[in-house]
Amino acid sequence: MKKLLLAAAAFAALAAPQAAVAGCAEFQITGTDLSLSYDPFSAAPVERSFTLRVRRVDSMATAVRFLLADTDSPAAAPRIGTGPAGYDIRWNRDTSRQVFVGGAVQPNATNGALVHFGEGPSGDVVTETLRFSLPAGQDAAAGDYYEALEARFVCYSGDQMLGSPDFQQGAGLAVDLNVPERISTYVGAAGVRRGEIAFGPLDSTGGVASRSLVVTTQSTVPYDIGVAAKWGRLQRRDGDSYGLNYAMRLSGIPVQAGSALSCTRTPAPSGRAHPFQVDLAQDQAARIPAGGYTDTVTLTFTPRAGLSSPDGCSGRL
Repeated sequence: MKKLLLAAAAFAALAAPQAAVAGCAEFQITGTDLSLSYDPFSAAPVERSFTLRVRRVDSMATAVRFLLADTDSPAAAPRIGTGPAGYDIRWNRDTSRQVFVGGAVQPNATNGALVHFGEGPSGDVVTETLRFSLPAGQDAAAGDYYEALEARFVCYSGDQMLGSPDFQQGAGLAVDLNVPERISTYVGAAGVRRGEIAFGPLDSTGGVASRSLVVTTQSTVPYDIGVAAKWGRLQRRDGDSYGLNYAMRLSGIPVQAGSALSCTRTPAPSGRAHPFQVDLAQDQAARIPAGGYTDTVTLTFTPRAGLSSPDGCSGRL
């Protein structure tokens, strides 16, 4: 049994020109705070604090109330592009206050983060720390996902609203997420790469003995499973002219040495179980010397471009 674990694809966030800013303030997420990597099969959620830079544009402004909005996802399940869903953003100074919204929600006295500017030019820039979270186990294929956010805000001069509510979009307000190409496998329990099918003593009077084990795969890409065998039958040693023939089924599909299965990527977070069954006609034992007979079957998992059968896997000889 071989396990293939693909290294995470290198990710680089490409800076695009910032959208033109109008109104009383402008907003920018600093650096690469929200350039993230996500493994759908990890038990750990993604949690990342990030800094939002707020700059006063209108010198009359003394404070600004803002929301961050996902404008193209259902409010109940915000999604990063076409990738993982269910992310959230909280304000570190008051995690109970709503600062992240969907739909047409606007800033008002009951929501949003209210921040105050300082006196003079030195007070034009303030920073706020927010926290991004994405639950574990969200289904997603390997790839890069991008979600532009919108800042919705209203400025105040003292106690009075300054102008009308405004909004800002642009490259400075976005989530960049990479789901790496990944294939991992285990037999029975996580981390186990080998399994044994033991038939024990055979009944030479007849009947078919069947034994099986389960290989679990977790993959963010479509993959092929190649089947190989040391001898292709049970033998005592190299060069034996006799042995025990057996038949194999992988995920319910008959296979033999040289066969391959083509599979879609697996669901997250559970992956896909591949039952591996071996059938052996016991009456063969009457025609060979007593002894211990073995063979080694290797399943090789490799990434594959393109689509496969709708039900998960299809086989070919």
